[in-house]
Amino acid sequence: MKGAVIIVAAGLGKRLGSKVSKQFLMLKKKPMFLWSVKTFAKLKCFKQIIVVVPKNVVKDVSLKYKNVFECVAGGKERFDSVKNGLKIVKKDVDFVAIHDGARPLISKIDIELILKEAQKTKAAIAVEQTKDTIKVVSKRNKIIKTLDRSTLKNAQTPQIFEVNLLKKAYFKKIPKNITDDSSLIEKLNVKVSAVETKFPNFKITTKQDFLVAEKLLD
Repeated sequence: MKGAVIIVAAGLGKRLGSKVSKQFLMLKKKPMFLWSVKTFAKLKCFKQIIVVVPKNVVKDVSLKYKNVFECVAGGKERFDSVKNGLKIVKKDVDFVAIHDGARPLISKIDIELILKEAQKTKAAIAVEQTKDTIKVVSKRNKIIKTLDRSTLKNAQTPQIFEVNLLKKAYFKKIPKNITDDSSLIEKLNVKVSAVETKFPNFKITTKQDFLVAEKLLD
């Protein structure tokens, strides 16, 4: 089995309040996105690592890390960025993982568990149990109903798919209400497996998230 990973690091990360794209902020002396690269590189089955970055830094990043990963420019939206990464996936790849560059804590063990499930079902994603009670609220801010928390999971990355299935999903027109790659696969009437992560894997969106990640990486 040969795998490829597309690490999406082309976003701006405005909520973090930094002038630098958050994926490039130095986290324990490494650019944030590089932590994910290093973790995937430890898995021999991932023969190709692709990092999607802002267009204006492609040349510099490519030169600096030419022996570590391949680099492509991001698009207008996240899905455009993933599609750009898909274009250079090698022909002999069987499975493609898509991972957020702003999730630097992803563990080798969790990646292996998700990949193992994807090999069985063609599609598997990282999830975590929802901790809060979720309410469905009307436009007038009135509670319509309370959802059963035991069946709710927060979607994370990596999301791993059989390569032809993923390409098929991306060749179709992408609806505006789609928020992750799994949703595209679901639109093909394919059942996606949910694999609960065993280690912290939160997305860094705030300064507090950044500080917590620094402590966990000690």
